[in-house]
Amino acid sequence: MKQLGGDVAIDVTRQLATPLRELRERLGLVVDHLERYVSTSTGPTPYPWRSLQTLRHDLAETYLELTQLTRRVDELDQALVTGEPQPFEVSPAVDLGLRLAAPHLGAGIELLFDLGHVPDARGVAGTLALLVTQLVAVSAESARASEGSTLSVRVSSEPGFAVITVADNGNGSERATEVGELARSVVAPWGGTADAASAPGRGCSFEIRLTV
Repeated sequence: MKQLGGDVAIDVTRQLATPLRELRERLGLVVDHLERYVSTSTGPTPYPWRSLQTLRHDLAETYLELTQLTRRVDELDQALVTGEPQPFEVSPAVDLGLRLAAPHLGAGIELLFDLGHVPDARGVAGTLALLVTQLVAVSAESARASEGSTLSVRVSSEPGFAVITVADNGNGSERATEVGELARSVVAPWGGTADAASAPGRGCSFEIRLTV
């Protein structure tokens, strides 16, 4: 859990660093506009209407950016919640993992996902979300290396199991084995299993089975 949480936290921190700096600069401009408004609104030269419109636009954009950043932090906070294994809803946990992995899914990758309803499985929802984030990141890296690749995430059920599959048809990744071992170490205490495969030119494939 520490490795999963640490890796994802570092990744999200890097994603937030640039927009936070830009947000600070934007807020500085907004404060400057407000100070100019206060100093001129009652003076002999009223604050121009066009400048008020610009200020309104900047405030709206700043609020939107802050909302998006807050949502990213909330998602990470939700995923980092730990606890004893217990029955949980699989599809929402996988969906959270996909949202955390969203920055890895850039242009050039077609994402296909089917988060079907399955019985509750045994495990820790946040930890599964972090694991899905890692699997999707590796598959996205594989897919990006081959133009027009597809990455798929699927939740399905088989007798006694909830099955999570992450796969792509890109160039494959040397990290697949390492991440597969990590997945096995995470789900084995829950009574689950994990398999990983990768081949040059054939992409990566991960499958997690959790007992229901």
